[in-house]
Amino acid sequence: MFVSFMFPVFLITAALFYFAAPGKYRPALLFAFSCLFCSWLGLRSLFFVFVLSVFTFFAARLIEKNRLCAHPLRSRIWSVFSIAFCLLLMAGYKYIPYFLQVRGLTELVPDPVLGHLAVPIGLSFYLFQAIGYLADVSAGKCSSETNFIYFGLYMTYFPKFVSGPIESFQDFVPQLSKLRKLKFLDRGRLSLAFTYLLYGYFMKLVIADRLSPLVGVIFEAPENFDSLWLAIGAFLYTIQIYCDFAGYSFIALGCSRLFGISLTPNFVTPYFAENITQFWRRWHVSLSRWLRDYVYIPLGGNRKGFWRKCVNTLIVFLLCGMWHGAGLSFVAWGLLHGLFCVADSLLKKRGKKLPFSRLTTFLEVAFAWIFFRASGLGSALKYIFLLFTCGIRPGQTQEILKTLNLDLIEILVILIGILLVFLMDYHGYKNHMLFPELVQEKDNSVRYMIFYVLIILLFIFGIYGPGYHTEQFIYMQF
Repeated sequence: MFVSFMFPVFLITAALFYFAAPGKYRPALLFAFSCLFCSWLGLRSLFFVFVLSVFTFFAARLIEKNRLCAHPLRSRIWSVFSIAFCLLLMAGYKYIPYFLQVRGLTELVPDPVLGHLAVPIGLSFYLFQAIGYLADVSAGKCSSETNFIYFGLYMTYFPKFVSGPIESFQDFVPQLSKLRKLKFLDRGRLSLAFTYLLYGYFMKLVIADRLSPLVGVIFEAPENFDSLWLAIGAFLYTIQIYCDFAGYSFIALGCSRLFGISLTPNFVTPYFAENITQFWRRWHVSLSRWLRDYVYIPLGGNRKGFWRKCVNTLIVFLLCGMWHGAGLSFVAWGLLHGLFCVADSLLKKRGKKLPFSRLTTFLEVAFAWIFFRASGLGSALKYIFLLFTCGIRPGQTQEILKTLNLDLIEILVILIGILLVFLMDYHGYKNHMLFPELVQEKDNSVRYMIFYVLIILLFIFGIYGPGYHTEQFIYMQF
């Protein structure tokens, strides 16, 4: 993984082979190293993505062949069958283990079978890519790929394999033909890649991994904390999940830029959104676009009246919650966001907007994250009940700080780290670009100073060292 000490070795080795090879072999080398990366995560992950790639590759060829030969019914049948297969595969892996657990049947299932039912790493992301590709070929929006190396790289490309972004075929594959002309010594590209990497690792190692144990303690036993600390716990998780997932995405963008491939920026200062609809245009951008293009618009979008639009919105967010995980807490999280969006549409229809719009939107998102973080719906409701009923107990502050293993230095590091992320995002938001891209427009002295500060912060305040166990990226489980 990106936070493994072996990953820099893997990345440097891949880059050396990549730029030493003749240009026409670069896609094949990237495909080989991506397969190696998948096998590093587990041979089971490599097996699944390879088999699915082969299936999708030939299914798309059959869909297009029948469509072009004036056999629309056969093309439609192949399209429905192949997309249904992908959907059933995703639903089976996400919900069969959940069903067995709810029914108390896990003890009746042999351990090897349970092991095979575990979700392969990255499954949800590359299945969505496969479904989008099959739907586009069926609709004639793109031609089926004839080069399996190109298509295999589209499915397995290691910077985006674990947690996205969910790339469209039309955006990703055309870049591969330009790789043969790519030169290593491109200062602009290398500087941007390096900035993305530094910023991503800062968000992950200095902020997200520092907040993770605090959030874990608070959410595991909310009855031990008063309302103030429960509010702080919800706030810290809101920052943790952003720095964790956005950190991964920035690292992925940096790695990919190194090889001359641009990926979709998945996070565009989402916590500065003025309403929940705008939030979803800035949070997990590739997932939001996928749900819009392949669920919301096919359902009718906003073309069939206001109330039908509201129903379509609720359906989309229900599916969004179910995609993230099995369990009623994820359903509640998705529906809550759907209701927020419907309320936002009602306000827009009446020509109004939320008071203190950015703050209100942030509070809506932070409240919904409680359902996302809790171990189940009951735990989420218990957390919320205690949040609003147990009051503030100042006399327990020292005991709570001791429980959380917090001292003044640690509190200052957390506050300064969150403030830095806020300022960097705010700077990017005001200039309508991501902070790493904004850094490239600065003078060399300013840019190098930013590099120096981020590197120092990583080495001094990054969570690693003897006995360190890196927290896995939160979105690996989805």
